Amino acid sequence: MKPFTRVLAPLGMLLLLAGCGGGDDAPEVPTANAGVDQTLQYGGTVTLDASGSSSPHTGATLSYTWTIASKPAGSAAELSSNSVAHPTFNVDMPGTYEFDLVVNDGTASSSHDRVVITATNPNPLAVATPQFNVLIGTTVSLDGSASLPPTGGSASALNYRWTLTSKPTGSLATIGGALNPAAGIFIDVEGTYTATLVVTYQDKTSAPLLVTITANRSNTAPIAKAGGPYTVERGQTLRLDGTGSSDADGDTLSYRWYLFSPGTSGPVPLLMPGASRLTLENALQGYNTATPTIKPDAVGSWSVYLVVYDGTSLSSVSATTITVTKRPDTPNTPPVADFFGNPRVSFFTPSYANEVELAKAVFSSGNSWDIDGTSLTGTGRRRYRWIGTPTGFTQNDLSAASSFSFTPTVTGDYTVEMTVNDGDADSAPVQRTFTARTGANRAPNPGIAVDASTVLVGGTGWFDARTSTDLDGDQLTYNWFLFDKPDGSTATLKFENVTRDDGAVLSNARAGVVTDKPGSYIVLLSVTDSHGVTSSPVTVYYGRVIAKAQNHAPVIERLSFNNDWSSTLRGNVHFNDSDQPYIVGSIEPMKFFVFNAVDPDRDALYYLWTLQQPAGSTLPAAGSADPSTFTPGVVPLFTLGVPTVPGTYEVTALVSDGVERSAPKTLRFNAVARANYPSLLLEDFYSAYPTNNYDQQISTGVTGLMGGPGFAGNVARPRAFPYWSEDYGAIFVTTDLAPAGGDVIVKNYRLTAFGGDYTITNLAVSTPVRTGAQVFSGKFIGLTNGQVIRRGESVNFSLAVTIPANVSAYIAGGNIGPDPDLLSSEPTNLAKGLSLTFSVAEKPGWTFEYRPYLN
Repeated sequence: MKPFTRVLAPLGMLLLLAGCGGGDDAPEVPTANAGVDQTLQYGGTVTLDASGSSSPHTGATLSYTWTIASKPAGSAAELSSNSVAHPTFNVDMPGTYEFDLVVNDGTASSSHDRVVITATNPNPLAVATPQFNVLIGTTVSLDGSASLPPTGGSASALNYRWTLTSKPTGSLATIGGALNPAAGIFIDVEGTYTATLVVTYQDKTSAPLLVTITANRSNTAPIAKAGGPYTVERGQTLRLDGTGSSDADGDTLSYRWYLFSPGTSGPVPLLMPGASRLTLENALQGYNTATPTIKPDAVGSWSVYLVVYDGTSLSSVSATTITVTKRPDTPNTPPVADFFGNPRVSFFTPSYANEVELAKAVFSSGNSWDIDGTSLTGTGRRRYRWIGTPTGFTQNDLSAASSFSFTPTVTGDYTVEMTVNDGDADSAPVQRTFTARTGANRAPNPGIAVDASTVLVGGTGWFDARTSTDLDGDQLTYNWFLFDKPDGSTATLKFENVTRDDGAVLSNARAGVVTDKPGSYIVLLSVTDSHGVTSSPVTVYYGRVIAKAQNHAPVIERLSFNNDWSSTLRGNVHFNDSDQPYIVGSIEPMKFFVFNAVDPDRDALYYLWTLQQPAGSTLPAAGSADPSTFTPGVVPLFTLGVPTVPGTYEVTALVSDGVERSAPKTLRFNAVARANYPSLLLEDFYSAYPTNNYDQQISTGVTGLMGGPGFAGNVARPRAFPYWSEDYGAIFVTTDLAPAGGDVIVKNYRLTAFGGDYTITNLAVSTPVRTGAQVFSGKFIGLTNGQVIRRGESVNFSLAVTIPANVSAYIAGGNIGPDPDLLSSEPTNLAKGLSLTFSVAEKPGWTFEYRPYLN
C-alpha cells in the first residue's frame, strides 16, 4: 500500500495547485438559465423562460441557442424559435421533454443548462399511425402498441378495441384481432376506410383515435401539404412551403398554387381582403414551384390552395391561411371609397352596369376598402350625399344612412357621392351615376361546363359557355383566357361557334385546348353583353381538364338494388329473384346502385343508365341511348319508378372517365301480378306509420289488434327473404307508452302462400344484452313455430315488445347498464340484442329477423 500512497500524494498536490492557481487569467463567461422545471397535463402550449440568464459584462446583449435534448416517442413537438428568450412548443404527447440552453454575450458562450417539462395524462392515450395510402390487396397493420396508460400506470394493463367504422360500398373487410394491440385489415375495394382505436385502463377510457386508409388500384394519389398557417407583415414577401407534399409511389410531383380552390368548374370567390390590388394572375410568384412567394398588400386573412400532380392523379386540395399584419409603427393609411371593389382578375377590363329599373328599389353600399384592415361598416363609417337627381324626384335624406338605397321615380341620372372613414381619416369621395329607365340593362353572368374532366395527351379538352346567362336576352361575347397549363406546354385555345335551336349563333361559345403535356389545364371566362357591360371581375369563373399520358379504364364491380344488408340501404325488396319477383303496382319505386365503380386513376366518373322494358310499359328511359352521352353524378343511383306492366325488365349501367368506358353491367328482373306470385309472399303493412309516426298499437290484453284487411287500411308492401330490418333512426317504442305494463305492437305483417305449402321453423325471440334490460321481451302474435301455411292461405301476424309496469322508474333508477357494443352510427337502444326471427323450412336461406328499437 505504501507505493500506492506515494503515487497519490503528488497527484493530490497537483490537483490542489490546479484549483488555486491561474484564477486571474480565467475568462468571465455568461450564465445560462433555462428556467424552472415544470409539470403539467399534456395537450397545451408551454413557454420556456431564459430571462434568468446573465452576463458578467455590463450592457452585454445575450443571444440564445435552444435545442431539444429529448422528447417522448411519437412527439412531433418543435420549438417556435431556437434563438429567442421565450420560445414555445406544443405538448402533443405525455412524457418528458428536455431542452438545452446555451447563451452568448458576444465575448464567450455559457455552459449548458437544461430544463425538464413533464407532461402527464390522467387518462390512457391511444397511439397509432393515423393515415395510410395503400394499394388494393394490401393487408394494413394497425399497431396500437405505443398507446400509453395514465401517468404512473403500466402499459401491460391496457385493453385495446379496434373498430372498423366505415368502409367503401361493397367491401367485405373486417378487422382481425380487434382486441389486440396490433390488428389487421385486408383492403379489398378502392376507397376510404376508417377505423378507431380505443384503449381502456381500469375504469378510464381514452378518446377514440381515428385511422384513415385510402386504397387505390394502380396509382396512389399524391398528398399536397400547403404548410402554414403563415403570418407576415403587410408589404413583406412571404415564401410558402409545399415541400411537405408527398407521393407514396415515389413519382415526381408538379406543384400548382392558387388563390381559389380548384375543382372541375364553377364560380368561386377569392378569399383575400377586398383592399388587395393583387389578382389571380399576378399574386403568386413561382406558383408552379414547391415554394412560391407572395407579397400581400392588405391587412387581413388570406387563403391559398395547393394541388400536386404525379403524372397520373391530382391530389386533394390543401388549403392554408396567411394572416397579414400591420407594423405597430406604421402610420394610418386613409381608406378608399369604391362602389365596385377591386377586380380579382386582370385578363379583361370590366365595364359596369349603371342602369337601374324605374320604380324599383336600388341598393348599392359599395365595396370600399382599407389596406390597414379596418372595418368600414357600422355607424359613421360610410357617408352619402346626393350630387344630382332628375327634376321631379324627391331626394331621400342620406345624412344618417350607413348604406345607400333609393327608388327612382323619374327617368334620368341619379348621382351619389360616397365617403368612407376608418376611424381616423376620411377617404377621398367617389361618385356613381345611376341611369333610371324602363327596361334597364343588367350585367350578364358567365357559366362554364366541361365536356369531360379527363383527356389523353393529344386530345382536346372542351369548355362550354352555353350556360352563361343574360337576363335581358342580349347577345353575348365570350372572353376566354388560358390561365394555367402544365410546365413546358405550348398549348393555346381554339374556338367553336354554337347554333341554338332558334337559329341564333353563339360565336366562340366553346373553347378547346389541344393538350400536349400531362397535367392540369384551366381556363377563365368572362362575358360581355351587347351594351358593352361585362360580368363581374370579383368572382372567378373557370373550368379545368386533366390530360394524362396513359389511362386505366374504370370498372364496375356489380349492379344492385335497394336490398343490401345495411340498416340504411336495405329495402328488403327482391326483384331479380325468380322466386321473388317484383309485384306490379307496388307503391315503392325500384332503385339501382352501381356498386364500387372504380377508376384506377381516381378520375371523375360519368354514369349512363339504359332501360329495356316490356311492350306497353312507359317508364322513363334511364339515360340516353347514345353511349357517348353520360350524366355526371356523385351518387351512382338510378330510380326507375313503379312497373305497371308484367314482363322482363333490364337495366344496364356503364361508366366513363372521359377517356374510356367500363364494361356494361346488367340486372334483369321480372314483374308479375300479385295473383301470379310464385312462392311465399311476405308483406309489411306499415301500420306503424299513422300520422303520429309511431309504429305501434298499445294494449294490455293484446285484443283488437288485428283490424280488417291490411290492418286498418294500411297499404301492404311486398318484402323478400332473407328479410332483415333494424328499426334505427325513428322512435318506434317508448317506455312511457305502457305505464301499466303490457305488449306494444311494433309491426304488422302478412304471409301468403302461392305455389305450395310453407312451414315456419326456428321461430325464436332473443334476449336483450344490456344488463338489466332483460325485463323487456318480445313475442309473435298470430304465428307459431311449426305452423304450416297452406297454398292459397294468408296469415296475418304481429310483432310485440313486452314492457313491464313502471318501467320508466326502473330505468330512471339506473338499473339498465351501458350498451356493450355501441357503434357511432347507432342510437342508444334499451333493447339492444332483442330480435324476433324465424325460417321457412322449404326454402333454405329464407330467414326473417326484426330488431326493435326501444327508446
